[in-house]
Amino acid sequence: MVGSLTRITRETNSNNGDVFIGVPARAMPFEMPMREAMEGQIQTIPFWKTCFSHYISKCLLIGSYWSCGIVGGSILHTIISYSLYQWHFYEDSETIQQIKEKLQEDHRIFICSFIGNTQWLIRLFRAYGANIGNNVIVPDILSLPDYNLVTIGDNVRLNMNALIMCHSFEQRILKLVPVIVGNSCVLMSGSIVMSGCKLMGNNRLYPFTLVMKNDSLQSNTQWKGLPAQSYIAKPKISGSASVCDDIVKCQQKSKNFDRLSLWYEQISNVYTNVNELQFTNWCYADLDERIDDNIGYYSKKLYQQVLANVILTDQNVLEVGCGRGAGAAWCVRTYIPRSYVGIDFSRNVINLCEQCYSTIPRLSFMIADSKTHLPFQNESMDVVLSIETANIFDEIVAIKQFVDEITRVLTPDGYFLWCGLSNVDGSHVLIDYLTTNNAFIIKEKANITRNVLHALDIQSNSRADFIERYIQPTDHEYCRLFAGLPGTRLYDNMQQGRAEYWRVVFCKNITTDISLI
Repeated sequence: MVGSLTRITRETNSNNGDVFIGVPARAMPFEMPMREAMEGQIQTIPFWKTCFSHYISKCLLIGSYWSCGIVGGSILHTIISYSLYQWHFYEDSETIQQIKEKLQEDHRIFICSFIGNTQWLIRLFRAYGANIGNNVIVPDILSLPDYNLVTIGDNVRLNMNALIMCHSFEQRILKLVPVIVGNSCVLMSGSIVMSGCKLMGNNRLYPFTLVMKNDSLQSNTQWKGLPAQSYIAKPKISGSASVCDDIVKCQQKSKNFDRLSLWYEQISNVYTNVNELQFTNWCYADLDERIDDNIGYYSKKLYQQVLANVILTDQNVLEVGCGRGAGAAWCVRTYIPRSYVGIDFSRNVINLCEQCYSTIPRLSFMIADSKTHLPFQNESMDVVLSIETANIFDEIVAIKQFVDEITRVLTPDGYFLWCGLSNVDGSHVLIDYLTTNNAFIIKEKANITRNVLHALDIQSNSRADFIERYIQPTDHEYCRLFAGLPGTRLYDNMQQGRAEYWRVVFCKNITTDISLI
């Protein structure tokens, strides 16, 4: 027998009854029992029954949507699937069983594929009998094939292709054993938890980790490998960050920028599968909003604000400092530009963007340092977008080079969109240089400090919880500053009126006489 996620090579030698698990394959200290050949155990279903059950299931599917519309049909389809799941009276009937399976398969395709990573999927699991806590994210309905045997605590994250299995086939016998996942556990992509396992809490399973049957993982531990073995991650950054009173001066100190670069590299190398970190901006919230959904809603609203009065449809867009790429992907899906290019100075960040979003049409990423050169032709971009890219504002020389480059690549009627921290009068070294150099004119300028502070207040608990769960203690101070948590110097500067958060829409001044490179 060969177990899940096991690699058999030419060097693997086997004997009768061997059981292999792991990468590379290793023989287990037990053997498969020999069974005598038995006849008549596999029965085929008549072809007419298969056709009949398929016909009935499709009639029910089409009838539901035909009579109730898309919304009503989706609700009715879910009710039928749930009812059939709970209805075991005709379970011995082959035809009824086939109809039930086909309807549930259609439900997974037509409904569940659209509610993955949302709380609607969690509600559906609870309706099926799963015991799931609050603030849990599951990517797909196939992640929990045995709904009613799973107990999941609060703040648990399952990434793509993570799987919790409560069943096993042993000597052709189906065995079902419950699985318990404690609070604040993270199952990264491809990780598998077998039946009977207990994750005591705050456990982290690295990608393609296999937790064997009936294993118990102690709380506050990390696991990796096939089969899972205890793992201790080594921190890459240490020391505390210095903080300045004046935000613009703080942005101009090279020590902080070096540390920001190191942090940038760390989040791309270590936190590649954490859903909470897809966006890293400070967000925007209307003053009457209160719900922290923790899935990027307020980060997307910041993009909406910056892009509010600029049309991206059928335009060529460049985002400077695209970060982990979630904002770029959202803009492409929402505004449908002709092309959208995200650039970043970090190779690891760009690799992560390509890994996550390479399949999205019209979206691409590349490594480029906006302080030196933008690798695009003259007047090839209609819009250049810059969201909180403080790392390019460390020196006047870099600012001048950046302005020259965006002036070169923008079309004559192109737009440069910027948002970030500035002084209390809305001035900023970049804004001042753009306007005094006569390269751009300001079309719109808005102070959104209150909205950004409100968004930071709403998300303070989830961001603080993220830092506690994933960040090494030596880096907490800087990460709290970077996240804009209440009590940090940057947050207090905004709250007490020593700094403000502005968004600005610049239009290229077509009368300017800047030579094209």
